[in-house]
Amino acid sequence: MAMPNVREMFIPDEGMEMGDLDLDSADLRIVVWESDCREMKRMFAEGIKPYVAVAQEYYKDPSITKKHPAYQVFKKLCHGTNYMGKPPTIAGQCGLLVNDVDRIQKWYYGKFPEIKNWQEALVKKFTRTATMTNAFGYRRKWLDRVEGNIINEAVAWVPQSTVALIINHAYVNIDANLPDVEILLQVHDSVTLQYPIENCEKHKSDILRESTIIVPYDDPLIVPVGLKTSRDSWGRVE
Repeated sequence: MAMPNVREMFIPDEGMEMGDLDLDSADLRIVVWESDCREMKRMFAEGIKPYVAVAQEYYKDPSITKKHPAYQVFKKLCHGTNYMGKPPTIAGQCGLLVNDVDRIQKWYYGKFPEIKNWQEALVKKFTRTATMTNAFGYRRKWLDRVEGNIINEAVAWVPQSTVALIINHAYVNIDANLPDVEILLQVHDSVTLQYPIENCEKHKSDILRESTIIVPYDDPLIVPVGLKTSRDSWGRVE
């Protein structure tokens, strides 16, 4: 039985339009820029979705799209691999055999060796200092013993904290510079807001402008931002 979309319970105020601001492939982009993965940088520059392209290549099936079941499994597998997930853990999450995950991970690291090199460099540094730093200069120190899942957590903190800072900077910009825009909710990589229907195109343009945040790598990164909207409810933003 299909579950109800509870987001449809939340409606914009009278005369307002609701919007959902979302970062495009933010976690992956941070991993790609952190590791300087040239092949994935090329994909992003050409407007190619890397996980789609990777799934198509591995399965030798160019018909795979974001709606294909294989894409959803492969995306989850690659995401876990980027954060050093082990085959038994990822296999349980994806519904695959451990041997299948192990084989795909070896293929993935062979295709994108920069990601493996980045992980190894982070682990080496973390083992020595128990500290991680992100592109914005924020630093986190772990007081636990450096072993087991703590290492995975530390590696994941770098891109995840960077993504959180991007959306938080956007939040601050919108709140400070767009008085007609009301922020309703902020989560990891998105912000839900509402603004007057009158001059809505200008409001949308202003929101996207204020959400353009430069991540200060040597090769500066701007994560593309999308804005889905609805005048009916949060559940119908599109």
